[in-house]
This record gives sequence, structure tokens and C-alpha cells, in this order.
Amino acid sequence: MSKLRVFLLSISLFSAFVAYSQEVPKKWSFAFQLDNRFSSIRNHDITVFGAKVGFQYKKLTRFGLGSSFIINPIYIDYFNKKLNREETNKVSFWYFSVFNDWILYKNNKWECFVTEQVGFGKPSFVKEINNDIVSDVNVNLYVNEFSGQVNYKLNSWIGLGTGVGYRNILNKRSILNATFDAPIYIAKVILFPEVFFKK
Repeated sequence: MSKLRVFLLSISLFSAFVAYSQEVPKKWSFAFQLDNRFSSIRNHDITVFGAKVGFQYKKLTRFGLGSSFIINPIYIDYFNKKLNREETNKVSFWYFSVFNDWILYKNNKWECFVTEQVGFGKPSFVKEINNDIVSDVNVNLYVNEFSGQVNYKLNSWIGLGTGVGYRNILNKRSILNATFDAPIYIAKVILFPEVFFKK
């Protein structure tokens, strides 16, 4: 699935949640977040862009759907034992997820919480052979991310957030775990769109 399709699907989900949020009771509120998660793949720095849409129940919990994809694919050199030569793989990945935030503390400006998201997607290992681009790995990717985060509300419609956590691949294949298991560092923008829909 292309990055454009992932982005368009995120916007569609956002629009659907906005429309529905106008009808939910006041104890529920709409939530939308964009975040960059800085991480690594085999000691190469990467940036993962993510978008989340969902609902918050009072000051207790928040849940919904999200999508993520790597912004900067990386190149990994390795030795192919079968062909007895050095080769290079271009590595990237994307996934959709469900998430849940457990809110530990919240006031008018600050919010502290722990979050977990479980996702499904596809990694991409692409290499070039005789000037032909091929992909030699076609497996599913089951991702679990757990982190602690802090949000700060700048004004009634926008806020900032940061956090730290860990990305763990659930399907235990050595090529996946060695490649994608890694710490994550989070920086994000939070929108509070319900402000624009108040009568």
C-alpha cells in the first residue's frame, strides 16, 4: 500500500470521526494526533510518521485507530551466503493499528499517560539484481508499541507532546525482530478539533 493511500485513509477516518463526534455525549470527546516517532533499524536512524483518530472518555482513557509509515527508508549492506557476495537491501515498513491510552494525570494544560498500540502491516526488503528491482521478502508484520508520554495544551485547539517507548515485533522471526525491534522517541502535534464544531 502506498504512502499516499495510507495518508488518504487517515484523512477519511478523521472526517468520519469529526462527523460522528458532534453527536456523542459530553463525557466523550474527539481526539486527533499527528506524531513523529524517532527510532532505528539496525543502527540506522529512521523517522516514522503516524496519525491517530479516536475518542476520549472523561479523564480516564482514550482509544481509536492509527496508521504509521517510515518516512526515510534505509539501506542495509549484508553478505548473501548463497551467492557469496555483498548485497544491499532497501528497507521500509507501514502498518495500521488500534491504540489505547491510560491517562494517569490530567489538568487544564498537562496530561501524563501510558499508551499501547498493536498494529498490522508489511515490511519491504527491496534489492537490485542486474538493474532489476525485486522484493525478496513477503511477510506480515505484527507490531506492538508501548510508551509513556506527556502532552501540553498550548491553547484551546492545539498542543504538543513527547514520550519514549519501545517497538516490539510480535511474530517471532529473527529477520523481523533483529531489524525492527528498537526504542522509540516521540514528538507530536495534538489537535482539538471539537473547538471548531461547538455551536
